[in-house]
Amino acid sequence: MSTQITVTQGISIVTFNNVPASCENSFINEVFEKSADAGINIDMISQSPATSDKISFGFTFGDDDMMKLLTIMNHISSRAGLMPMLNVGNVKLTVKSSDMITGTGFASRVFRVLRDMDCLPLLVTTGLDEISLLVYENEYSDLEKKLKDAFA
Repeated sequence: MSTQITVTQGISIVTFNNVPASCENSFINEVFEKSADAGINIDMISQSPATSDKISFGFTFGDDDMMKLLTIMNHISSRAGLMPMLNVGNVKLTVKSSDMITGTGFASRVFRVLRDMDCLPLLVTTGLDEISLLVYENEYSDLEKKLKDAFA
């Protein structure tokens, strides 16, 4: 199968740093439950490995849902004493191939392109057959072309 590269524009990211591990599960659960109740489609999710008594986590969602997210985050964050960092207007690039399931070298090629372009993604997530990158909007068109070249 060939490798497909897709682009999704208009993506926001919210990140919480220094979330106490003691409240991690209940805080994260409440964020996701309230987001679901508000009809916000959560996409990429990332949580740092616990290396102390605190973790960081973040997720992406469509820019169109920003007002809904701000409404629920204001309530949840103030109660927990955790302020989110928000970044809007980003682009998600997804490199997808069923060959990733048993093949090797896909991450190497993606990160080589990132290195060569001096591009530091805002977020990277993976699945069984895909690698997704969240980048600033002004970086995506060149990055898309370079990724397509790398996987041609």
